[in-house]
Amino acid sequence: MSAALVHGGLPRGVRRVDLLALIEDLGKRGLGLSSTAVRVLRHYVWRSRDEDYQAGRICAVWDRVCRTAEDLDLCSRAINDAERELEVKGLLVRTTGGNGARSGVRSGGVIRWAAGINLAPLIERYCELKALRAARDLQQQAVAECKADIRRVRRLIRDAAEPVLLARADEILPDGRMAPIHSIERLEVIRAALEAVLAEIGGASRATNASDGSEENDRPQIQTHHLSESCSGRSAAPSITPRLALQLASEEFRELAGAKGHPGWLGLVEAARQNASWLGISQRTWGDACALLGRERAAMCVLVIERNARLHAGHRYQARHPGKCFNGMVRRAARGGFNLDGLLRAIQRGEGASPCAEQPPTLPGGNEGMAALSAQILSHISAAMGDPA
Repeated sequence: MSAALVHGGLPRGVRRVDLLALIEDLGKRGLGLSSTAVRVLRHYVWRSRDEDYQAGRICAVWDRVCRTAEDLDLCSRAINDAERELEVKGLLVRTTGGNGARSGVRSGGVIRWAAGINLAPLIERYCELKALRAARDLQQQAVAECKADIRRVRRLIRDAAEPVLLARADEILPDGRMAPIHSIERLEVIRAALEAVLAEIGGASRATNASDGSEENDRPQIQTHHLSESCSGRSAAPSITPRLALQLASEEFRELAGAKGHPGWLGLVEAARQNASWLGISQRTWGDACALLGRERAAMCVLVIERNARLHAGHRYQARHPGKCFNGMVRRAARGGFNLDGLLRAIQRGEGASPCAEQPPTLPGGNEGMAALSAQILSHISAAMGDPA
């Protein structure tokens, strides 16, 4: 193989230190390598120079195996095995000179020729490895969120203090031990089983009603039993759909809701849960709101607050204290202080005038009806919070 193997360079703005950080972050599990191979790869990147990563250059080191073994406090055999593993994984190429020795020539800071360890394959795969890290991070986030859901459901089951159902919950997840479980598929099965147990507690008297059931339903029952009457006293039909809800959301919220290819209630609830953390709403508060209102209605509260939190400072309807807004909205909704379904249906009928004396201005990124709805909801909760939204 040619000892002058060149590469296309790292992406614009990416440096050697970024490549080292990526290797560190992925680790042996992310790269599918042994710990020794990761150490050797990191060592060779460290031994290279920044200028070697420019497009059209040769990026190589030609230290003898015994020298590398001494630097890493390993035996030569371990270095050879690690290099072979890295070559099989397509992260480097081993080249040799005419006599089989490792050597190279650097002139004016540029490698002209090298026989040894060539890092061109690693450089060419930078974007692929970065995408791998992003996918792993999403997986870890999904696992963490699913575990948080499981803890919330188990807490609600414990609070019910029904021995038979507690015993069933322990059979599903003995002692609540989730640390050894890393499979999102297995965690989702456990969550579904525990939610089925929770649904049996108290029957219709519990908050785990239809709105805390299947998130796949295109038209879930947003109202709870104590919010069955609309603002006008008429029965409120379940008319909120994910599509209508997302018309009110910010562009970033909509992108997050569709990130996993499911912009329905499942994606909307997941987006709300993530935004809750970013807005300073604790997972415990989010979990309690889901248990009280149902996940779809709790998600609608976060959706509205997230949008209004983006308004510029001093705006009449800016949500300056998102956590306070959320608590006030949940309390108001639990007492029947405002009818979310009724407000949305009023917008559909063109009756979106704000109850405030002054018509609110249009919010960025949405139509006037949705802006009016957002303002209505926040104005309804301001009195309950004792502080402007």
